[in-house]
Amino acid sequence: MGRKKKKVAESPEEPLNTVQSMEPITSHLSPSNKETIMVTLHGATHLPTCKDGSEPWPYVVVKTTSEDTKNQNAKAVTSVTSEPTTAPIWGDTVKVELQAEDAGREDVILKVVDNKKKEELLSYQIPIKYLRVFHPYHFELVKAAQSGKAEEATAKTHLYATVVRKGSFFPRYIGSNHTALEVFLRGVNEPLVNNCDPMVVIARVVPNYNDFKVNQIKQDAASVGLPITRLSFPNPSVMRFDVPRGSQNGCPQLSKPGGPPELPSWNQSFLFQGRDGATNFSEDTALVLEYYSSTSMKGGEPWTLSKPLGVSVLPLKSRLYRKMLAGKGLSGLRVERLPITDTKLKTINGEAPTVDISFQLLSSENPENFLTPNNSQVLPILDPKILDEKLGTIRESWSKATVSSTMESSTSTAQEAEEEPQSPKMPHEMELNNYRRAMQKMAEDILSLRKQTSMLEAENRMLRSQLTQEEGEEEQDNSNAQKLDEVSMKQKLVLSELDMKKLRDKVQYLQNELIRKNDREKELLLLHQAQQPQATLLKRYQDKLQKMKALEETVRHQEKVIERMERVLEDKLRDWREPLLNRPQGKPPMAFPVLPASGLPLGTAGEPLPADLYSALLAENSRLRAELEKNRHQPAPIILQQQALPDLLASTSDKFSLLAKLERAQSRILSLESQLEDSARRWGREKQDLATRLQEQEYGLGHPSNSIITDLPNSLAHTKDHRRPLKLDPLMPSSDTKLNKPSNSQNT
Repeated sequence: MGRKKKKVAESPEEPLNTVQSMEPITSHLSPSNKETIMVTLHGATHLPTCKDGSEPWPYVVVKTTSEDTKNQNAKAVTSVTSEPTTAPIWGDTVKVELQAEDAGREDVILKVVDNKKKEELLSYQIPIKYLRVFHPYHFELVKAAQSGKAEEATAKTHLYATVVRKGSFFPRYIGSNHTALEVFLRGVNEPLVNNCDPMVVIARVVPNYNDFKVNQIKQDAASVGLPITRLSFPNPSVMRFDVPRGSQNGCPQLSKPGGPPELPSWNQSFLFQGRDGATNFSEDTALVLEYYSSTSMKGGEPWTLSKPLGVSVLPLKSRLYRKMLAGKGLSGLRVERLPITDTKLKTINGEAPTVDISFQLLSSENPENFLTPNNSQVLPILDPKILDEKLGTIRESWSKATVSSTMESSTSTAQEAEEEPQSPKMPHEMELNNYRRAMQKMAEDILSLRKQTSMLEAENRMLRSQLTQEEGEEEQDNSNAQKLDEVSMKQKLVLSELDMKKLRDKVQYLQNELIRKNDREKELLLLHQAQQPQATLLKRYQDKLQKMKALEETVRHQEKVIERMERVLEDKLRDWREPLLNRPQGKPPMAFPVLPASGLPLGTAGEPLPADLYSALLAENSRLRAELEKNRHQPAPIILQQQALPDLLASTSDKFSLLAKLERAQSRILSLESQLEDSARRWGREKQDLATRLQEQEYGLGHPSNSIITDLPNSLAHTKDHRRPLKLDPLMPSSDTKLNKPSNSQNT
């Protein structure tokens, strides 16, 4: 299964210029009754490809869940990379504002989008209620590995971002008179000769610099570079958002890349809270600035920072604290030339580079003035030589075991006594003033505690309500899931029953079809068995019909022979008659014999033909002509034409009727064959007899007779009429006796 990719309407911002803007953040607070989520997108690795398999052209859209639900266009959009890639680098900072009362219900959503096709590649949802106010989180966002190719591709993706939740006021913590320490980093003072890339700065305030150096030597992950917090989605652990108070490694913050490389400039403000111990000035507290090389103005790969290019350390000792409070206006100082140590960087003069920084203490919960490039220049300047030589040897007038709150409250009095000598006071008045200050401090602490208690109670109530709501939603989700499971099971059962019914109907239909096919096969077999004898019988009848045609041809040939014989007889009779007619009167005929009283003709030698022979010839001739005439008028034998039988006969009676017709046709053919054979035999015998008699007449082998034909013309006419053969019509097959197959004329 592939992942579903949504279309996104937001377009990326224009790419930022390579030179950083000189305008710093004007305020670390959000507007009244609102909260601001600042998100710095550093980069990503192993982004998934687009739907068509091409490399994405990525940018990031940041919005809240309510904006995403309402399909509102987000204003927090990063720039797009210069070319398609699966390992983009942005370095852009965007912000999202929301109402303070909605912070407990809202989540911030980070969507990685392809610029070319506006497809959502992947998204992460961070609960805002888990983020501690003003704490910088450096996240590595990953997806939990799941089954499927698309899920495996997104599981390899790592998105690196810094998230800061800002409120409308600074919280005041117990034991601290100040809410935060602001540090403003301007830039390097002298041009560099051996720096090729822009630089980024990691700033932190550590409570014990010596322990921090030991941890760095041990390569402790929390003290080297930028510590990364890994969040696994879709269900990140709440413990990942927990921030311990007073960490030994401080709370590191990352700057934007400073350029140009030969003279880096940042003009960036860092804010360190009193909760993290940034306002507790002591002998071991220090501000640490680490400088790293960046491969591009987009931030390079700040999550893979290696060895720093240099380090600047500003000890935050109590003397420095008193110096800050001694100034008028802002409670801050400026260090123009803070050296960068442990570095190979050199200026054009061959010296180690220095940076210009300013810092101030913020005591109000809602301060109005933050450090800017302009107002930081009016702060009192602290000489770094004094910082190195004198601050370490100043003997403090209070014990190191004194509580930091007492130290802070009494520093002003000590400073006044040290710098501005005042008139001596009475011990009673001094004790009274100390008592008043202690009471005032106690009252402020009580008010702060009450405020913190009310805030904690409100937070507890909100957490309890959220817990109750989540439990109710979980129970409702469980019940809904159970109901949905039941409904789905019922639907599956109904669907399975319907499928079973369809299968039964299909099986029944197939069984019926099988039975019908078997019956049809049986009928076809029976029909085939019935057709075999009929086909054999029909073939035999066709053979007999061909024999009949051959016999008819023979009969026609015999008729022609008989006609020729008759013509020969007529010629003979004519020859006999002519001498008799041409003979002189009174003389007996010599060439042709005189017919006797019986009317028989005479032979060539004058002997009359035998009477029985002549009568027999006439009778046989008449009988043959009558039989031929009879055969001519008889109907031709009916030969059934083999037709294509239907698949199924209408009934058994049709079969019986066809069989009866075949039997009648067979008997008729047999009778005709026998008649033709008998006629052929008789005609053959008669032909032979006639030929023999003709030869006897020619050679005078007939019996002599003394009979004289008295009525010769009439008798001759009568004999001629009886002896002339009738003209036979040729036997033609009837149109109703067409054969299915052509006859074979070669069979005789």
